[in-house]
Parts: sequence; structure tokens; C-alpha cells
Amino acid sequence: MKLKRIVTGIAALSAAVAVAGYAIIASLDVQQVADYARAEVKAATGRDLTIAGPVELAVSLTPSILLQDVGFANAEWGSRPALANVRRLEVEVALLPLLIGDVVVKRLVAVEPDILLEIDAEGRGNWEFEEAPADAAPAPGGEAASITLPDVQEFRIEGGLLRLVDAAAGETLALDVTEAVGSLPSGGGVRQLRLTAAYNGHPFTAEGSYGGLPALLSGAPGPVDVTLRAGGATFSAKGTAGDLTGAVSAELAVRVTGDDLSGLSPWAGAELPALGPYDLSSNVRIDGQGFEFSGFVAKLGSSDLTGNLGLSLAGERPTVQASLVSKLLDLADFSGAAGASGDAAGGSGSGGGPARVFSDTPLPLAALRAVDAQVKLHAERLRLVSVTLEEVQTVLALKAGDLTLEPLVAKLAGGSLAGRVTLAAAKAEPELALRLEGKDVDFGDLLKQAEVTDQVGGALEFEADVKGRGTSPHAIASTLGGHVQSVALDGTIDNSLLRVLSFGLGDIIGPLFGSSEKTRLECFVTRFDIEGGQAKSRALVLDSGAFAVAGRGGIDLGEEQVNLAFDTETSQPSLASLAVPFRVTGPLGNPRATPDPVGAAVGVVGTVGDVAKTGGNIVGGAVDAVGGIIGTGPIIGQIGSNQTLCGEALAAIGRGTAAGQSSGGGASGGLADDVGKALNDAGDEIEKGFKSLFGN
Repeated sequence: MKLKRIVTGIAALSAAVAVAGYAIIASLDVQQVADYARAEVKAATGRDLTIAGPVELAVSLTPSILLQDVGFANAEWGSRPALANVRRLEVEVALLPLLIGDVVVKRLVAVEPDILLEIDAEGRGNWEFEEAPADAAPAPGGEAASITLPDVQEFRIEGGLLRLVDAAAGETLALDVTEAVGSLPSGGGVRQLRLTAAYNGHPFTAEGSYGGLPALLSGAPGPVDVTLRAGGATFSAKGTAGDLTGAVSAELAVRVTGDDLSGLSPWAGAELPALGPYDLSSNVRIDGQGFEFSGFVAKLGSSDLTGNLGLSLAGERPTVQASLVSKLLDLADFSGAAGASGDAAGGSGSGGGPARVFSDTPLPLAALRAVDAQVKLHAERLRLVSVTLEEVQTVLALKAGDLTLEPLVAKLAGGSLAGRVTLAAAKAEPELALRLEGKDVDFGDLLKQAEVTDQVGGALEFEADVKGRGTSPHAIASTLGGHVQSVALDGTIDNSLLRVLSFGLGDIIGPLFGSSEKTRLECFVTRFDIEGGQAKSRALVLDSGAFAVAGRGGIDLGEEQVNLAFDTETSQPSLASLAVPFRVTGPLGNPRATPDPVGAAVGVVGTVGDVAKTGGNIVGGAVDAVGGIIGTGPIIGQIGSNQTLCGEALAAIGRGTAAGQSSGGGASGGLADDVGKALNDAGDEIEKGFKSLFGN
């Protein structure tokens, strides 16, 4: 629907009313004036004007007319007889301008106007009149002749209703006006505006000043200073604007502030996420369907963005071009995670169970389908759930609902991160694909950021290559496929962290850690292969030389259930019986670790030295019998006499041969001896306690 076509129709009607106003001066016969007005409106529009109520006239230097129960006929194909009904209409005009053909409305009052604008299936508007004024000369090029709107200096609308019914687009819009007041100060200058209304049932208010309706609708920009409040937001615009019915021209300083972005969903035409508080400001230059945002500044929670943007409305969808920089982007500001709990954060399981790790809340995919974009971003810091990326650089491309982040590079804990992310939101079942590779990452720094420990060192390499489908994080996790893996070699590890990694079994296997504050980390190798939301371990090994843990099992990402079995080994033969196997089971968000005495009873335990010879011990027996989503093969394969635990784990994930990595089996002297001495000093009392626990 073209605003210019609507305004032209209203202008034609206004011109006819102006002629009727001139008749006020020429005659005091009320009936003649009414008849004359009907005839002029008919000639101008081809439609009937009805005046069912009384007509009152007043002649002075500001002639006025009062009409009651006024109706203006609809198009023949319209859904109701009247395009507009007004219970009471008062018009007061300036006499001298009227005598020379200019219409200056000193005062206009409309009580309960009811206006229906309709578009039929063929795209015709009911404001398009079939007959033009008889004395109107054809405009050049066949276009409609330009009609100047009257200059309205003061107006008041009470209890008005404006509806737009678009049969072609299948939408209905409604504007309910509680009160609209405009006035011209006695000293002249800009007009003042105050509006209280509701758009499709959503209330808003507006107030400010403008240069007058003719100035806004002409090609010459006039002053504008308006503040609008809607959906919990405050929008302000100050500058100049003109030609609002044609190729809009404006230069404005704008600002939008609010507490919750979701309150603007009715105005955006798409469901917006519940994010905030927010504060956006920019200088805006509008030229037709193009918008240029310079000096753009946005704040959302603790996050910020600055830069320049361009917006075009000329295509099928709005198109955004932007170059942005940020000092901090916090994921929590964009996920609504801050302050969320229970179902709000991720949905809860049945009953009073732990909250889901993967939320059931639908992702705001509709917003991705509503706009195309090409955005270059450089963020000094990108704060994730428990870690922070630095010097993040990426290019975001969004086309018809398909989102791509490529390239995606960043610094992570002293190392590098590179990857690619795609989200095909245009599909009936949206698909997410993620590929990330990290190199030379200080996993000690990572654990420090996650507030686990600050006493770990070493380089970590990891990769993730996964795909999933669905409209929520939980749906995507339930269909996930691909793999994730990590490798750390030749590091150091704080014994307190080993106790954390023992999943709450520190009281049971704590003596295996020794009394030293740090332990050498030979390797830490993990890999999970994922299919249909089922993550199954291919390698799950931690070897410190004096102490080793190897596991197998899986995680059901859809049900969010963990089922893992672990065996422990020690290089100290005197404490071999203390190295008990254990299982980790239960909800992903709150798993539970328990000793596995069955595994101990069948002799799964042994020494690290024995592992090098009879590695099947650590991967067979009770570990294989766990069942459920755990398979029946070895945890990391059969380990022969020339193979090591770390080497076998690396070979299992395609990183070298099984014999290519030294491990705890060959550890002797140094830290291993220190740990051994500490373990031996623990004495028979600890050993007796474990024998009593497992009935040995």
C-alpha cells in the first residue's frame, strides 16, 4: 500500500471540503451549504457524502462549520457501506487565505471518527476514486494532479478508529486513537503533538513537535522532534524530515532504550528474544528506501557494539550491511541466561528434577528469515558461559534465513581458535553445523577461567565437528551427529584437580594422588563419536604416570543421561587394591559417581606397570558389562606389551601409533617415586579401610 495514494485521496476530499467552506461565506442557508458540500464531494471523488445530523454555521474572520453524523461512502466492492463515519466534525478556517484559494484550518475537531481502508484481492484501495474533479487538468505523464493539503494549525481527535484490511496480503491492522492533539503556539513556530493510541491492541504514546503536515509531506524537509513510547521502549528522533508520502528524506539523531527487547515484537513483525536492558543510538540519514546509520552505538546488558550500518528496504527482505567493533560481547546478554533458572533457563525435567542442560525454548529463528545481512565483526572479548575468547574476528552472512559465520578466528587461553558455523533456518527443520579447532590452548588458563583450579599447566588441542537439527537447543542436541575430541600431552596437574576429575570419589581413590601438590600429566585424551544424539566414547584416558584413569561409555544427549564406566590404575603394587573402578551415571546436569565393587571383584584393577603388559584388564571385565549405551568392545582397544595407555588412546583417535607415546607404564623415579613414597607412607590403615569397604 502506497502512503502517497492514501494522502492524495484524503487531499481530494479536503479540497472539496475547502470549497464548501468558502460557500459558508457566500450563504447563510444551512441546507444550501449542506447540499453544496455533498455536490462538491461527489464531483471530487464520485462518492456520496451523507450528513444525517444537524449542521451549524458561524461566520466571522474565522468561519466555522459543525457537522454531526457524517458519512463518506465506500467503494462499491467495499465490505461496508461507509469508508468513514464521524459522529461530530468541527472545522474552523481562516477567512483571508480562503478568499485567495489557500486553506488554513485554524481548528479541527473529530469525535469518534471510524475510518476503514481496504485493499481488495486485485490490489485496489478503497481510497482510490473513480472520478476526478471536473475542472482538473491532466498531469504531465498521466500522473494524478498534485493537491496541496490544508495547513491544520490545531486539531483534536477523540476516540478514533483507523483500520486497514489488506485482502491481497491477508492482514488487518488497527489503530485505536484515544486522543490526538496538535497545536501551533501563539508565537508561531513548530507544531506541538500529543498522541495516545494503540496499534493492534498494543498501546503507545507520542509527543513532540513538527513543522506542520504540509512540510512533512512535501519534498522540503522540516523540523522534527518526537518521542514515542511503546512496548517498554522509548524512541526519540530529532532532526529534519520531509516527503513522507514519496521518497522519504530525513536526517535524524535517534535513540532507543528499554528493559526487554521482546516487548517490541508486535512492532518488529517477528518474535524477538527477551533480552535487555538495551540502549541504541545513531545518526540516521534516510533517502527513499535506503537508511545510513553512522556513529552507531548499541549496549545490551554489559555488551557493546559500535560502527556504521546500511539498511535497504528495496528488496524482498530488508538488507543490512555493517562493520562493527566491540569491547565486550557477553553471550549471557543475548541468550537471556542472566538471572534465569529452572525452566526459564533450560526447561526442567519431570517433577522437581535438575534443570536441562539444553533448553527447550525455541530459538528466535523467525528473525533470521526476516532480513538479509552481511556483517563484519571484531570483538576484543567474547564472553561465553565459562571462558572468554579474545580478538574475535568473523564475517556474518545471512541470506533468506541461512546464517553463516566464516571465517571465525579468535584467541583462546593463549592459543588459537578457528572454525565455521552455519545455521540453515530456512529449512522446515533448521540445521546447525559447527566446526571448531583449537591449538596450543593453555588448559590451565581455561580451568582457571572456569574457576576450577589455577594449578594446571600444559597445551591442549581440541576439535569439534557436529551437526544437528531442530528449533531449540534440546532438539538440536537430540539429533546431533559428528565428533568431539581433545588431546593434552606433557603437562602438569594439581592433585586437587585430580580429585575433581574423580567425580566425587576423592575419599575413595584420593590416596592414589599422593601428597605432592602437583603431578605430571602424561596425557589427557578424549573422543566421543556422536550419532542421533548418542555420544559414545572412543577414547577416554587420563595418565599421570603414577596414576591413570581410563573409561568408556556414552551420553544420551536427548534424554540428557550419562552412563560411563572408569577403571583406575596405580604404579604402586602395594596399593593396587586401592585403585577401584567406578561408574558415573544419572542426569547430564547432575551426574552421580559410585564405586564399582563388581569390577573390583573380577580383578579389573592392576598396576600401571601391568597395564603395559595386560592392558585388557583395564578395558574388559566389569567395564564391558555395564550395559545400556556402553558397547561391548575394549575401552581403547587391546593394549599389547609394546603399547602404552596414552599411545593406544592416541592411536584410537588417529594420532600416531599405539607405541608412539610414553606413558605411566614406563614412569619411574622423579615425581612417580615421590607419589609412591607418599602412598606407601599412608600405611596399612588406609589399605585396611578399603579392604573392609569392598569385602576383601
